[in-house]
Amino acid sequence: MKKKTIILPLLVFLVGISVLMGTVYSVRENQQKQSRSAAELNAMTYAERMKTEVMGGIGITDTLEQILISEDGKFEKFQQIAGNLMSDSIQSIQLAPDGVVTDIYPEKGNETGKIDLLNDKNRGEIARYARDH
Repeated sequence: MKKKTIILPLLVFLVGISVLMGTVYSVRENQQKQSRSAAELNAMTYAERMKTEVMGGIGITDTLEQILISEDGKFEKFQQIAGNLMSDSIQSIQLAPDGVVTDIYPEKGNETGKIDLLNDKNRGEIARYARDH
C-alpha cells in the first residue's frame, strides 16, 4: 500500500513536468517564430526606406547635373537651389568640378570641406574610384 501511495503521486508529478516542459518548448518556439517574423518585417521596412533615400539623393544629383548642363557649366544660384533640394536624408550638397569642392550647402560649418577630393589623403582613393566608375 505504501508503494502505491508513493508511485501514483510520483507518476502524476512526472507527467505534469513532462506536459509543462512540452508547453514551455512550444511557447518558446512560437515566440522565436514571431521574433523572426518581426525582424524580417523591420529589415524590409528599413531597406525600403534606405532605397527611397538613395533614390532621392540620385534625383538631387540628376537635377544638379541638368542645371549645370543648361547653364553651360555655370552655377549662379547654388546656395538657393541646393537649399531647396535639401532633405532629411542629406547632410550637405557639394559642387566639385574636376574633383575640387568649390561650393557646399549649407556653407556655415562646412568651410573646411572645400578640398581637392581626388588628391585628398583620406578621400582620394574612393573619389578617384567614383570618378572612374
